[in-house]
Formats: sequence, structure tokens, C-alpha cells
Amino acid sequence: MFLLRFALRNPYAVWAAAIGLCLLGLSVVPRIPTDILPDFRTPVVVSYFSYPGLPTNEMEKSVSSRVERALTLAGRMEHQESRTMPGASLIKIFFQPGTDPSSAMNDIVNLEASDMFHLPPGIEYPFTLRSEPANLPVVLAAIHGEGLSETELYKIGYYAVRNKMGGLQGVQIPHPFGGKFRQMMVYVDPVKLQSLHLSAADVVHALKQANLVMAGGNIKIGSTDYLVHPINTLPGTEDIDNVPITTRDGRTIFIKDVGYTKDDAALQYNIVRVNGKRSVYCPLLREPGENTIAVVDRIYEGIGREIPKMKERGDIPAATKVELVNDQSGYIRSAIRNVQYELGIGGVLVVLVVGLTLRRFKPSLAVLMVIPLSILIGMLGFYFSGNNINVMTLGGIALAIGAVVNASIVVVENIVRHLDMGKNGTDAARDGASEVAPAVLAGTVTTLAVFIPIIFLTGMIRYLFEPMALAAVLTIGASYVVAMTVVPAFCSRLMTKGRKASSQDPQDKPKNQTETSGLINRLLQFSMRFRVPLIAAVVVLVGCSYLLYDRIGTELFPAVDAGTFELRVKTTPGTRLEETEKLVERIEQTIEEVIPENEIRNIISNIGLPVGKGAGFSTVLSPNTGPDTAFLITNLKQAGRTTSSLEYVERLRGVLKERFPQEQFLFVTGGIINATLNKGVPVPINVQVSAGTVAKCRTAAEKVVRKIQDIPGAVDVQIGQALDYPQLDIKVDRDPGLIDGADAARHRRKRRDCAFIECRHRAHDLGGSQNRRRFLYWCSVRKQRNGVAGSAPQSAVIRQHSQRSYHRTSVKRCED
Repeated sequence: MFLLRFALRNPYAVWAAAIGLCLLGLSVVPRIPTDILPDFRTPVVVSYFSYPGLPTNEMEKSVSSRVERALTLAGRMEHQESRTMPGASLIKIFFQPGTDPSSAMNDIVNLEASDMFHLPPGIEYPFTLRSEPANLPVVLAAIHGEGLSETELYKIGYYAVRNKMGGLQGVQIPHPFGGKFRQMMVYVDPVKLQSLHLSAADVVHALKQANLVMAGGNIKIGSTDYLVHPINTLPGTEDIDNVPITTRDGRTIFIKDVGYTKDDAALQYNIVRVNGKRSVYCPLLREPGENTIAVVDRIYEGIGREIPKMKERGDIPAATKVELVNDQSGYIRSAIRNVQYELGIGGVLVVLVVGLTLRRFKPSLAVLMVIPLSILIGMLGFYFSGNNINVMTLGGIALAIGAVVNASIVVVENIVRHLDMGKNGTDAARDGASEVAPAVLAGTVTTLAVFIPIIFLTGMIRYLFEPMALAAVLTIGASYVVAMTVVPAFCSRLMTKGRKASSQDPQDKPKNQTETSGLINRLLQFSMRFRVPLIAAVVVLVGCSYLLYDRIGTELFPAVDAGTFELRVKTTPGTRLEETEKLVERIEQTIEEVIPENEIRNIISNIGLPVGKGAGFSTVLSPNTGPDTAFLITNLKQAGRTTSSLEYVERLRGVLKERFPQEQFLFVTGGIINATLNKGVPVPINVQVSAGTVAKCRTAAEKVVRKIQDIPGAVDVQIGQALDYPQLDIKVDRDPGLIDGADAARHRRKRRDCAFIECRHRAHDLGGSQNRRRFLYWCSVRKQRNGVAGSAPQSAVIRQHSQRSYHRTSVKRCED
């Protein structure tokens, strides 16, 4: 009643407040972040450890497991997940909802820094970054150009595109995928090394000593203070060739005596193909909490503005083309647009029903103005509570549209009734609204009470439906306030006369009221006359519905045709990168045969996994584990497409299984929605097997796979890890008896440097018995005996053993 009295005493103040809230709501709506799903508010920190060449089992025991134990000291941590591969360890740390992201990041960085002392010597410092449960790029910047080499493409992505796009608000851009990292390569002949009684470690040591960056300070000469610049770096191949390794009997041995230097590229571990051509792409991510659509718009604007400028300045070749592909915002825009369209249809239907029921312009206007007012006030609540606009919040508003006008319809209808009794506008508004105020309040509270149980939900369900409930509650609550303030103020000033004077005779009522009442009376009479048949019909319908219940599938979210799908490929463990690329090329041709050319926008293939230099945070974004794995992203055109992406996936699954029976395929559909709902996991169902040892786990997992494959509807059932990856064990005999006592430790370090660090690169090119023998020569070590340099026999230093080992380990939380 207080609201009503205030509104009738100050109608113009109420109108001014309503207009002010409308304008304020319109101004904040563009500032509210827009995304496909609500922000889960679960801080995630990702750490990447790199030690190229270290096998998976050693990486897991010496790095992943040790770091995970150290990170248990982090405050408010929920759980950890890790993925270990040869030379790389990815650790995801999930924190409890509501944890301050900056505090979580600070804890992880400090704990990792304190644990570095216990990690293997020479390991790179970890790369740590804030992330999200589903850390997916919002768009990919594909770089290509006629006549440009892969080295040039990588340089453009690494220095030009990455530097320019990284400065945009809300954008994160890690290292590029694909291409070749430019590097001075020293190719050494192991036979020449052996003949000169040298090892690879000697070459590495010489290069390190000759290529130094040092501070020279300054020097004062006379009245001038000079900066001293020691030039100790090696600018070109000729300078590197002339680096001395050692001196023997007055003769200096240079690098050119045992090999040669070439301005080349680092060994390639990752290949990217865009529409069948080798290319490079930069993944662009949005920062947590940013507006996805706004971020993508900034990226498009930045690419369109900066690339032509860089061409004009000569920073990049004129043939460079940067194309934005795999745009995730397109589906988000479409989904938001569809929900807005449905919301608009609901509003139009409400307008029609109100107009047909009241059949008066001003009363209908009084009811309909409640809809935009309530929605805009609700948006203000969303803005100040830190929520975003998504399909769930828009669904909550659409759900509340009918309830929004209920209170105003009751109030307006009663005010009109009092006006028809001959009262003036103010009296009719006061009497009409006060009579129904308790009923309107009870109805509103009852509707809002339906959403109370949502606050007791937990996990993913709460994150999804809490924003929807909040949207409905804010909108319905705002509609009650508007119905008890703005509507009476509107009616008291603009509705001053009724259609007919007061009369108790039903014949004297307005025509619309007579027709409506007559229709309701006839329906009631019909229902009372045929009570038994109507009740029987209701019981039969309910019974039939119950029988159909078990035949209706159950799903949190329906299948989504996002217009894109991802195909993950695993071939024979240990397959070389070049062979995997040939396989991917044949798979691309198969996709083009199954899907019409006019419906394919682009096919992006990512083969292998970047490691070491040039990898960085990009490794986190790739599901690949090595040169024998790849993934292909197929983007379809939306316009003119008659077949859904899900149907094409079913066709491809059968064709690929028939043409490539030895390979394993995993289709990932649903785009960003499924990735978010699954917290970054590619499939909704994951079975975790724990049996003590790897061998026991493998046996149990194979049994589980056979059981699940027999379940109807289960597809792409496979073991995620490669358990038969070929591995060549090189055992170095560390018996100090081969080396004179005082130098034992030094020679142990030299063996480690040679066999553990340098061979990891050369081994990439091995194949066949001849290369294996050369590999052993390359790993040979020196010894000192009585001051004379010599080479220990290989049989006394190195033993080799070939075996099969697991290539990746995954430690994840298992949720029921």
C-alpha cells in the first residue's frame, strides 16, 4: 500500500523515475558481457613445464607428480588435472567457486618457484596463466601467402600478428601453430667427431662459450663517459664455423672441421594445413570474464586495420594474407539472436492477448509498458551483480514474460471496472489497485517461490540455472513494483472516464465484458455437464504420457548443430610426422568427398605437437600428443546448407572406418557449448580405470572398452593414451673405473649432456641399422687416461634396448 500511496501522490516523480530507469537500462545493456553460457566463476590456473626429450614416464615421475604434490598447499584448491607427454607436462588447477583469481594465480606461481629446486636440472621455468574450464580459442588467425616459406609464415605470426593482436583489450594470443622456427643449425658429422676424439658435448660447450651476452658497463676516458658493448654473439654462419672447439698439439680444431653451419629452422614437430596447404595459425583467446562477441569484433577490426599498415611499412611481405577462421562468435550470435527472436514472439503474443481481452487502447498500453520496464530494470540488476547475457538468462526472461503482465492485467482490469462505475481517474486507481494489492502480492511471491530450490543446487546445474532463475526473479519482481506504482500513476492521469456509468444490471456492462463473461459461463456449464467424460479423458492422457516417459531421451542440453566439428586422429604409435601428414591429406580428401564442396567453408588440420622452443602455451590448446596424432576442424557454411553437421559426422564415421581400419577416430561436436559443459573434455562420458600398475590398468581398460562397445549408441570408444609407443633405451655405463677418479663427476655430467640433451634432436632423423650405428657414435663419450684423450669402446659405455612404452598419461578427476 505504501507504493500505491506514494505513486498516486507523486505521479510525475514516478514517471520520471521510470523514464530514468529505462534510459539507464538502455545504456548498460551494451556493456554487459555476452556469451553463449553463464560464467562459471571457477578460477583455473594452467601450468606448462617443458623439458624436450624427456620420456613420458620420467616426465610424469620427476615433474608432474612432484609439482602436483607441491601445489596441494594452494588455498581453496578444488582438484588438479594433469596431462604428461614426452618433454611436456600440463597441469590444470581448479579452485573453489568464488576464489579470487589473482590470489589463486599468486599461490601457484609461488609454490612452483619454491619447488623448482627439486625438478630435473635444466628444465625450463614453467609457463603459468589464468584460464577457464574450457579454454578454447574464439577465432584462429590463419596466415598464408603465395611464395612464402613456412619459416617466413611463422615469423609473421610470431612477431607481427602476435604483437599487434596481443595489445587488444580482452585478447590472449599464445605461440603460433605450424611453420618452422628460424634457427642457426650446426650439422656435425659423428664420424669426424669420433676420429678427432671429440663428442657432441664438446661442440655444445664451445658454442656456449663463444656466444655470450654480457654487460660491459661503462668507461670514462677524458671528459667522456663511454658505454662498453662486448660483441660476443655469433651473427652469421661463417662466424659459427670458425668457433674453436679445442686445441691439440698446437692445432686448433674448429666447428667447420667436424661439420657445417646453416641458417635453417629448428626440427619441425608440428604442421598446420588450411584448405590443403601448409600454413600457420595463431589461436586467439578471450580473457576470462570478457565479452566474447566484443573480443571477436575487436580482433576483426584490428586485423583489418593493422595488416595493411604493416604491408605499407614493409614489416611483412606484400603477399601475406591473414584470414580469420573458426569464428566461435558466429554460433554465439546466432544462438543469442534466436533466443531474442523467440522472446520477441512471446512479447507479441502477449500484446495480442492483452489487446483482444481488454479491447481498449489506454488500458492495453498501461499493461504493455510493463514489459520493457521490467526487462530493463532486470538488466540493471544483471549489470550490477556482475552477470552476463546468455541463452540461459534470456530464457529466464522469456519464461517470465507471461508472469510479468499478470499483476498489471489484474490491476488495470480492476481500475477500469471502477472507472466504469463512474469514478474519476485518481479514485478509480486508488480503489482498484488497493483492492487487488494483497492478491497481486501473493501471486508474485508464489511465482518467485518456485525458483527458491535452485539456490540449493550444486555443480554445473547450479551454474546453468541460477542465472536463469535470477533473470526471472529480477524481471517478475520489477513487474510487481511497476504494477503498483507506474500503472496506477498512468491510469490516474490518462484514464479519466469509463465507457458506461455505474449500473448493477449485467445488461448495462460494456460489450467486451459481457462477451467474455458469457464465454466463460458457457465453458463452465459444458464442463459441469460432462464431468465424468472430461475426467476420464484427462486420466487417459496422463496415463499415455506416463507410458511414453521411458522412451524419451534424457539430456542436459540437446544436440547442437554448431556448423563445425572436430575429428581427432590417432595412427600407429611412433609414426613419423611426415607420414601422419600423408594420412591427414587422404582424410581431408575423404571429407571433401562426403560433404559437398559448396557447403565447406574451410578445413584446418593440425598435425603433431609443438615442443620446446616456439611451443609455449600453445601446447595446452592442442589435444595432440606427438607426431602420430592430429586433429581436423571442419567448418561448414550456414547459408544454403541442407544437412546438419551431426548427419555428416555419422556418414564420415562409417566411411573413415571402412577406408582406414587401422586408425582411431574421435568426433567432437557441439562446438563451444559441449566443450564448456564438459569442462574442456571432448566427450561427455569418460571412464577412469585405476589398477595399481600401467599393465593392470591397460588390461582393465581393454575389458571396459569391449563392454562399452556393445552398448547401443556408444561410438568412438577407445583408450585415450597410446600404450605401445616405440622407445629406444640408451643406458650409459657410469662406472667410475672407466675414468680416473677425480674426473668421474665431470665425465658423468658430460655423458648426461651428450646422451640426454643433444641426442634428443638427432634421434628424430634416425631410421634403419646404419643410422642406429651412427646414433651410437654420436652418443659416444670421451675419457681421460694419463692425460691423453681417447674414446672409450661403445660396448663399455652404451647399451641399447628397444621396447614399447606409454606415450601419455592423464590424471583427471572422475565425477559420477
